[in-house]
Amino acid sequence: MTAFDDELAIEAWEGRLAPLLDAHGAAVIAALRGGTARPPWPAALRTPAVARLAARHDPVWAARARTLARWSLAARLAAAPPMIAAHAAPATAAGLAIRHRALVACAPAMGCADAAALVHALFGAPLAPAASPELDDDDAAPPAPAAALPGWPAVRAALADHAGVDPAAVRVCDDGRAAATVLTTAGAVCVFPPVGDLASLTVAAHELGHGVYAAALAGLPLGLAAAPSRAVDEAIAAWAVRALEELLPPAWAVVARWRRRRGERARARLARCEHAALVLGHADAWARAVGPWRPALAAAVLAEPGIAAAYAAADAWALAPARGEIAAWGQRGAAWAPAGLA
Repeated sequence: MTAFDDELAIEAWEGRLAPLLDAHGAAVIAALRGGTARPPWPAALRTPAVARLAARHDPVWAARARTLARWSLAARLAAAPPMIAAHAAPATAAGLAIRHRALVACAPAMGCADAAALVHALFGAPLAPAASPELDDDDAAPPAPAAALPGWPAVRAALADHAGVDPAAVRVCDDGRAAATVLTTAGAVCVFPPVGDLASLTVAAHELGHGVYAAALAGLPLGLAAAPSRAVDEAIAAWAVRALEELLPPAWAVVARWRRRRGERARARLARCEHAALVLGHADAWARAVGPWRPALAAAVLAEPGIAAAYAAADAWALAPARGEIAAWGQRGAAWAPAGLA
């Protein structure tokens, strides 16, 4: 195939997939708000031709192809019988081990040498033990102050102002049963539960971080209108959570900083657990790396085995974008090469 043929193939698949992904996004939003299971990826994404898309003549076209191929990989993995069976296992340490074994088993069929390569292809982060911030589990939480917390609209406005995007471009549904940000060709929609305390405001800030980055992608072709990787997307959401501390009354900022560092420590433990399971093959990875079973802590890796690598990398990178820099990153979309990130 010529370079022109590559471009035509990428554009054709973008045109075919865009309405399917928009319908899928609408269904995901409905599921998040209704507390139901998320729908499967569109079947068309599993077409082998999507996984084979490539463009060697131009880095921007190559980025467009990589995005579609990454989505195809996620769709094919989710539809693999071992993963479907694994996700039917209970939400226990044994059930998580079953999910990890399924991920290892599926790697060759997904065209990856091993589980580490599969996780890197999915999420853009290495499977490696993560360092924990200096914080002991028994450190007492600072007392909650009496001062009022800002609402999510004020947080959205501040994050959008720093990012250099229009806050109105970040649509919000604050009646979710679960939290996620959904990107469609019409824009980003941040879904999160009602905000009533610091914990729920932190969840909102995380999603609004995804949202302001997604707003910066507006107007790009489908394959470019995405983060370079899930890890980079999570790094920008992690920045938003750190930025929240600057928006809070000082006494609340102390509490928020304590909560954030506790979260970073938990995510580092999850990354060590997944490294032990997926790289070292330890059947008792959770007990080795984390300790007593904690279902709430395990929720993310139960839903997406391997994702802890992206969260731990996002924390370690500690992005600190200058004013307007996120908008600049967004306009390069998936073609942005985040220099200096491991």
